[in-house]
Amino acid sequence: MHAVPALALAALLLGSCKPPAPLPEVKVHATVSPLGAQALVTLANNRRLARVVLVDDPRDAEVAWFGDPAEALAAAPLLVPRSAPAQPEVDARWKDPKGRFFPLCARARILLVNPRAALPVQPSQLRDLTDARLAGRQVLVPFGRGAGPATAAALASVFGEAPTLAFLDGVARQRPQLAASDEAVQALVASGAADVGLAGSEQGAAGAASAAALEVIYPDQGGGGTLVFPTAAALLERGRRSEAALRLVDWLAGTDAEQLVAARAPGYLPLRGDVPLPTGVRSATAVRSIRLDWERVSELERAMSVRLGSWPTP
Repeated sequence: MHAVPALALAALLLGSCKPPAPLPEVKVHATVSPLGAQALVTLANNRRLARVVLVDDPRDAEVAWFGDPAEALAAAPLLVPRSAPAQPEVDARWKDPKGRFFPLCARARILLVNPRAALPVQPSQLRDLTDARLAGRQVLVPFGRGAGPATAAALASVFGEAPTLAFLDGVARQRPQLAASDEAVQALVASGAADVGLAGSEQGAAGAASAAALEVIYPDQGGGGTLVFPTAAALLERGRRSEAALRLVDWLAGTDAEQLVAARAPGYLPLRGDVPLPTGVRSATAVRSIRLDWERVSELERAMSVRLGSWPTP
């Protein structure tokens, strides 16, 4: 057996160490939280699926990841009908019957409570935000901003528009503190400036894990259930002929993506019951939640937009 010449051996070793082929680019429009969007960028790269480039305009994107199905329906002309993967392990209630989008985890509307506050009543339902005993001690983002429109429209789709507007008026009468974002809600409750806050489950996970050790309450577990909003991922028209976009969509619809997103972005609730959970995070299957018709929620969000935009002014 002949010895391999030194130069040939060096060439062989160098060849075996060549960098991997560059990943194909996929443009993604993401309206989920910055933490979730950045998790997608990192995970797609780590899984060698695509180099995800985030774009602001969905018309420039090949794939979208919306914060909730109402946002997806607002972009319906850009969605590819029947393009959503089947996801047999996910309950049908979280999916679009027309296959225009598919869920990737969910987020809940929760109450954050400062455990050091001496409250006259222990909040357990959204209606407690109208309790006069908590007047001025609540904090929330105005219902015309952030997740507020989807929250109000979801309630109206179940309980009716008039009772929901009465609820919003009841909250306004208690002179709640108003915050610019759910993150600001968390900060105000943690500092003791407010005692009870309405926020998202991401802030619940962050608040529970923080030095403030905030209490997280999934409201109305003894009644109709908590508002749980699945996120909505979708193939867009610009991506329907892109192999990289199609591969990314298939991966996003699977268990691997859901498990990794839940781990990377605490507060995203897995929709599959067998996904391992980070500390302080629940599975959506373990939360009693209101069943929502997202077509109706989308209609009501548009119909209520003027009233929500002026809240808390009647």
